[in-house]
Amino acid sequence: MSDEKFKMESRTFVLKHELPVSRVEKYWKGLEDGKIYGTVCKSCGAKFSPPQADCSYCYSNDMEWVEVGEEGEIEAFTQLYTHPQGFEFAGKPYVIAVARFGDFKVMGWFEDSDDALPTIGQKVKARTKQDETGVWKVYFTPA
Repeated sequence: MSDEKFKMESRTFVLKHELPVSRVEKYWKGLEDGKIYGTVCKSCGAKFSPPQADCSYCYSNDMEWVEVGEEGEIEAFTQLYTHPQGFEFAGKPYVIAVARFGDFKVMGWFEDSDDALPTIGQKVKARTKQDETGVWKVYFTPA
């Protein structure tokens, strides 16, 4: 059987999202100011990072904004070799990690001057900066 009949043409697939960011605008402004915020539900105590305007547990909209600390600990990570659309600027494999900052889990890009992979339990510092496309993001570096 020939492989020819199983080949298909690849097409660009673009998704555009309209996000209602006005109720969580403080998060995006915070990134520009070098701060990372989460929210805490005043009704049930649930904690969210990235922040949510409404609690997905008790459905309250009575949320408190809390600044997440600067030093955390890696809980999970993955190294990506294939660049999804929009991330071609990365150029080389990159690492996305989840780190715990007290009661908050924060996702960010891991950067190491030696291009080493993070380790589970590794202490990291969080900072914010713009990527090559001008989007503000969270970055982790070894503490």
